[in-house]
Amino acid sequence: MNKIIEFNNKNIRTKWGKKGGEKILSLWWFFILAIIGGFIVMGVIIYYSAETNINPIESSIIVDKLADCLIINGKLNENSLNYDFDIFKECNFDKKMFGVGSSFYFNISIYNDTSLVMEFLNGTYFEPDCNIGKKISTKYFPSCTKEVYFVTYNNSEFVAHISGGVNQIGSKVSLG
Repeated sequence: MNKIIEFNNKNIRTKWGKKGGEKILSLWWFFILAIIGGFIVMGVIIYYSAETNINPIESSIIVDKLADCLIINGKLNENSLNYDFDIFKECNFDKKMFGVGSSFYFNISIYNDTSLVMEFLNGTYFEPDCNIGKKISTKYFPSCTKEVYFVTYNNSEFVAHISGGVNQIGSKVSLG
């Protein structure tokens, strides 16, 4: 069966059932799909091979979370100077994350005029390594953040030093 198609005032005869042109187009179609797939694979490889150190951000989050828990409107939490104060329960931290040999630590020191009133220290203490990492360029050293807050408690003034550190390399851990 023939069909007549008019193109630029010329009659062109075509035969139904001929699929040679479709085979040529399908080869090009697979070629384009292969190129697109190759670019997607390349993008994924580049994305996952990039190294990103987020330890400074994580240590800052630890310090901010502790400060939000202990200091409310410039005043020290009423229970924080009690000896039975459970910082993990009050600040919603997982105690297993800050055990000996862990990748996280925090240190909270609360001073009045001259003396240390209370100190919370938990986790593997690696603040000296953080100081080395600040002076020279290091790749696998921990990152630490230290903040100082001036607070009041029962009409007395205190200084709270809150520091936190992270020494984790390439693993995902939930802090809360």
